[in-house]
Amino acid sequence: MRRLLFAFLVPAALQAQDIVCDKGDTEVSRLEFTGNHSFPSAVLANGIATTPSTWARRWLTVFGTRYCLDPREFPRDVIRLILFYRSHGYLSVTVDTLVTRLSSSQVAVRFIITEDYPTRVRSLEITGLDEVPTRASVARALPLRMDSPFDRTALAASRDTLALWLRNSGYPGAEVLVNYETDADRRAASVTFAAIPGARARIGAVQVQVRAFREQTVVDTTVVRRLTGLSVGAWYRQRDLERAKRALYSSQLFSAVSIEPDTGGSRVDSIVRVDVRVAEGAMQRARVGGGWGTIDCFRTYADYSHMNVGRRATRVDLRGRVSKIGVGRPLDGLEALCSGEARRDAFGADLNYSAGITITPPTSARAAVQPSLTLFSERRSEYNAYLRTTPIGGALSFARSAGRRSQNASYTLEYGDTKSSPAFLCAVFNACDAADQDALLRRQRLAVLGLSFLDEKTDNPTNPNRGTVLRGEVRHASNAVGSDRRLQFTRLTLDGAGYLPLGSDIVLAARLRIGAVLGPTLQTTAGDAYVPVQERLYAGGARTVRGFRQNELGPVVYNTSAYDTVRADGTPGGDPSDPSQEVYFRANPAAGGARTIPTGGNAMLVANFEARVRSPVLADLLQLAFFADAGRVWNRGAATSLNLKSVQWTPGVGARVRTLVGLIRVDIGYNPYQRAAGSAYFDTPVSAGGQLYCVSPTNTLRVTATGGPNGGPAVLQQVAGRCPASFVPSIERSFFRRLVPQISIGQAF
Repeated sequence: MRRLLFAFLVPAALQAQDIVCDKGDTEVSRLEFTGNHSFPSAVLANGIATTPSTWARRWLTVFGTRYCLDPREFPRDVIRLILFYRSHGYLSVTVDTLVTRLSSSQVAVRFIITEDYPTRVRSLEITGLDEVPTRASVARALPLRMDSPFDRTALAASRDTLALWLRNSGYPGAEVLVNYETDADRRAASVTFAAIPGARARIGAVQVQVRAFREQTVVDTTVVRRLTGLSVGAWYRQRDLERAKRALYSSQLFSAVSIEPDTGGSRVDSIVRVDVRVAEGAMQRARVGGGWGTIDCFRTYADYSHMNVGRRATRVDLRGRVSKIGVGRPLDGLEALCSGEARRDAFGADLNYSAGITITPPTSARAAVQPSLTLFSERRSEYNAYLRTTPIGGALSFARSAGRRSQNASYTLEYGDTKSSPAFLCAVFNACDAADQDALLRRQRLAVLGLSFLDEKTDNPTNPNRGTVLRGEVRHASNAVGSDRRLQFTRLTLDGAGYLPLGSDIVLAARLRIGAVLGPTLQTTAGDAYVPVQERLYAGGARTVRGFRQNELGPVVYNTSAYDTVRADGTPGGDPSDPSQEVYFRANPAAGGARTIPTGGNAMLVANFEARVRSPVLADLLQLAFFADAGRVWNRGAATSLNLKSVQWTPGVGARVRTLVGLIRVDIGYNPYQRAAGSAYFDTPVSAGGQLYCVSPTNTLRVTATGGPNGGPAVLQQVAGRCPASFVPSIERSFFRRLVPQISIGQAF
């Protein structure tokens, strides 16, 4: 009997039946449900074997997959629908079928459902809770309610909910029995949950057993007890045991964990013993390596982690990196073994290094807050580009995680400076004007206090089909937290996304992201104050507005490949060495070759709308997407305010391919907008001095020529001043050049 019922309940697709068409089979071109007021057609279609051909097959006829009518499973589908409705309280339901022939090889299938009135719960009683505290609230938490349809699924869920509630209220041996009666004439059901809670128990002892990784154990049992957070004398709660298990695993000390209440004869009255069994894992890990490179010459690295320092479950991670060995002081003297590039590096005269230590103390399941402290010192350079020295830096964080909800508080302090040419400060650090360059070149403190949170309520964290995600972050730098007086700001960001399925083939997704950088006391008029480049707001790219390249939606500057020399009256030519002539450098937009350098802003708005559609071909591997992204990044200041009319929209299409490393995403966005105006610069090679000249069309920064040192060639000098944002690249008229491809891993949001 059970096997027969299983055959009726489980669709053919789940029993490895083949409903793909063979020669001579009748194709199901359309599948419909009528009369189903209580359940969507998509829910009913998922529970039966009869399946229509994919929409691409139905509409395009060439692509997609054909599905045909199985004469054995079609009658069983009627029984499946009846059993489905009856299990949800519709005991008098009837199901008829109508098969309409559309052609010699195609039919339309319709299931005609008469739901009738459901049997409803008219009496709901819970017995056995007379001695249980807070029993009045439990009935409100049950899935099965008074006057609701007599749903067998909700009935089983209510029994499990009640049993778990009792075990979380101090009753480790709680059981729940179910009794119900139905009256077909009155369409009424009486339900009784008989709770057998047993004795309410407190934790009498936490018995710990540790299995050694090798010969003897290295983790003390008192450490294990502290990590569990279980307290002797506290009321027994099942959720505390589950939380303790997660805490032990997250410590990375153990390869196996088991936490169970003692169900034997050791229980005395209202006392229960909790048995904790753990198996130790490897406590130390190390990695060492080295090599030789054309730019770094000899280099080496070493990483070491100890999971149980002092036998107190404190984790310590040490890491070190050294490069430029052979050419960098004080480990120079091996220049003959290094390449010419390493010897010619303008910023490679000193050894590059990075050293850091991270200390992670243990945290108990009761505290649920994980502290971490990192200290580091480094010197790093890029070939003929820059040298960044940070004698001391550190980060202190406190993270709290509960499922898919997390909160994090952090404090970072970095004291250092950057050496580079003006040209590379602009090209590498996006610092093109004098104020930004001066801020990078001086040694100063940047201290930031940060708070962030994440609240995720989705069915799948990597590829959600339903639910919501909300995240936010606040970062604050000021004198009060130890930052330099010239580095003060407050950065706010908020990001929310929602997902809604439309049937089984389409998911609608939407996201809104806003951000602002304010003054240290949250004043909105401090938009002209210097903000470190890494703390500014950016948009554009694979995860924001896909019609723009990475970070290029918003304020930008341009690095041009050529410029013209013009006289004060605008005519070409002029001699910078002639004191009687006023000569300027001006970019020619028609010359092309301008490279975009994003500089970021202090106000941001990004909105994304996307329809994710199951592919008509290779549906198990491929997903299609149709999207419209909108956004804008502003530099809000005394002369600039937010203007929502300037928000730019970019539509596009994409595909997602399921692979072993996750979803590989390919999107193509269409950008109908002219590129933004910005300041234009021309930079000379480092070998030629690494000079940076303003070449914006309307600039009036005079250029003069002075004699070079030791009688060398003349050096061009440009007077200091603000470079106007008047350069506009040539208009792109080709449709295909307005397409922006994006390749990434995972969904955009």
